[in-house]
Amino acid sequence: MSDFLNMRVNMVNNQLKPFAITEPSILNAFRGIPRELFSQYINESNIYSDNLAFLNKKRKYENRYYLSPAVFAKMLQISEIKSTDKVMEIGCLTGYSTAILSKLCTKVYGIDCEEELIELAKENTKKLHLNNVKFIHSSLKDGYPKGAPYNLIFINGSIQYLPDPIIDQVHKDGSIVSIENENDLGNVVIYKKSGNYLNKINYFEINTPYISEDFIQKSVFTF
Repeated sequence: MSDFLNMRVNMVNNQLKPFAITEPSILNAFRGIPRELFSQYINESNIYSDNLAFLNKKRKYENRYYLSPAVFAKMLQISEIKSTDKVMEIGCLTGYSTAILSKLCTKVYGIDCEEELIELAKENTKKLHLNNVKFIHSSLKDGYPKGAPYNLIFINGSIQYLPDPIIDQVHKDGSIVSIENENDLGNVVIYKKSGNYLNKINYFEINTPYISEDFIQKSVFTF
């Protein structure tokens, strides 16, 4: 068994399972997708770490990061993602989280604002012969309206608010899963859409950096 395969097995057994990840399809996805294949710009020691994995080997992307495997898996589990779902992922980076999602749904659109990361994501997923992924170079807050509506929208990082274009792209009975940061306190949340209304459910506390300034509420001054 290779070193990376050992690390992947240990990640599932020692990070995911102790965090009460029990859904077999999620465990199998994490067990099967080689995280190291997507590790461009990540320090090797952090590839299978249980911490945030920053793309800090290139200054341009040093503030971008992958969620820890356990947190990502937990968010997927509470989202109740279905094999028939069409998913949009905001902030796909080099494609690892997109590859995991591809094993859990019928189609996934990975969105990123950095063209270089989009090209890497395409190359990486092509090596795994994943045929149900599509990558789009776009502003994170704009998403990909052409693919809408989505049963699930997954936002890879913290937000302060949801931009209207993202809300508009979720199915009338769909969900958005993210980490909401309010007063420096972060919570994993799911927004469930019912017609024109969004209902928010808080799950567990976690603090992570904002995914983008586009998801930070601009201050409004009244004179």
